[in-house]
Amino acid sequence: MKNDVCFLVRAFSGGGAQRDAVLLANGLANAGLSASIAVLDASGPLRSIVDPKVTIHDLGRGKKLRMAFALPRLLSSLASSNPTVLIAAEASGNVLASIAVQLLPKAKRPRLVLREVASPLQARTNDPYAQNRVAYRLAPMFYPRADLVIALTEGVRLDLINHFRVPDQRAVVLGSNAVLTQSLAEIYALECLVEPGLLVAVGRLSKEKGFDILLNAVALLRERRSIKLIIVGEGPDRPDLEAQIHRLNLGEIVELVGFQDDPGLFLKRAEVFVSASRHEGLGNAIIEALSWGLPVVSTDAPYGPREVLQNGRWGVLVPVDDPHALADAIEAELLQYHDNQRGKERAADFTVENAARALINALENIGIRFH
Repeated sequence: MKNDVCFLVRAFSGGGAQRDAVLLANGLANAGLSASIAVLDASGPLRSIVDPKVTIHDLGRGKKLRMAFALPRLLSSLASSNPTVLIAAEASGNVLASIAVQLLPKAKRPRLVLREVASPLQARTNDPYAQNRVAYRLAPMFYPRADLVIALTEGVRLDLINHFRVPDQRAVVLGSNAVLTQSLAEIYALECLVEPGLLVAVGRLSKEKGFDILLNAVALLRERRSIKLIIVGEGPDRPDLEAQIHRLNLGEIVELVGFQDDPGLFLKRAEVFVSASRHEGLGNAIIEALSWGLPVVSTDAPYGPREVLQNGRWGVLVPVDDPHALADAIEAELLQYHDNQRGKERAADFTVENAARALINALENIGIRFH
């Protein structure tokens, strides 16, 4: 069977870049292409959402395979599956894919597409994974070798051109991303059961998500009105955030609920969605919040929030690392009436179907034809 597109994924553990890849593979499969996923660690919650039409190549063979030791198995998998296109994401995966393609015989080499889901200038020093920080240092050597480098925002695209030696004509913004699995009709049918004063934030518990700043903002806001905050996500900063919650005496109004398969169970209860990120590739959680019709308050983190919210048209932008501005903006949103259908219009740009169509168009634009 012909393998049109293979996605290289580090794990099925639930990260945004990994979820994007799984949903894009699903979208391509449902668009009639043959799609597969080569994964270093095939365990984790995202495995359950892989479409049955998508083939999984478990490079770890039931165990967790470290990126540093993955090259031989990736080469073997690519040689046997012979995909037309290899699509990677995350800096370490992008570098690994670049090396693998160069080592394959020319007749076996797939076209190489790299997806840059972060703000690379920020991530090369602040990415929570050391292997990615190292990979970003190598990126100027390897990224220019790709046939196409896909950025989620124009800001990231310019970073790639200006600082990572990616040729202008090979760096593109897709204009969509595989965030929402619902159809357009299903998005407009979503209904909230709002709990007054409830704030919800979603993201990995790590420094770049700015939850420490959000907790400081909630401590300020608590003095003015009755509120509660639910943070959906898991990560290495949980002990620090729990200590901060205790120190600020927020235990009765802040809840860390961990990773959830369906954040919508919490989003539909929120009165306001908040993102306090220090940098953000796109802002998938913001898009999910818009799909529920929620008012959004976000930091103006490079680069996703401003582009998703279109310079404030679909939500409020505040400076990064400013708890006072964040608290003021949240309070202002709590005091306003909101049309809970309005944000859905913007969210509809980010369905899996739209993202898969945009990806196919981008591949066709560089001369790749599948059927």
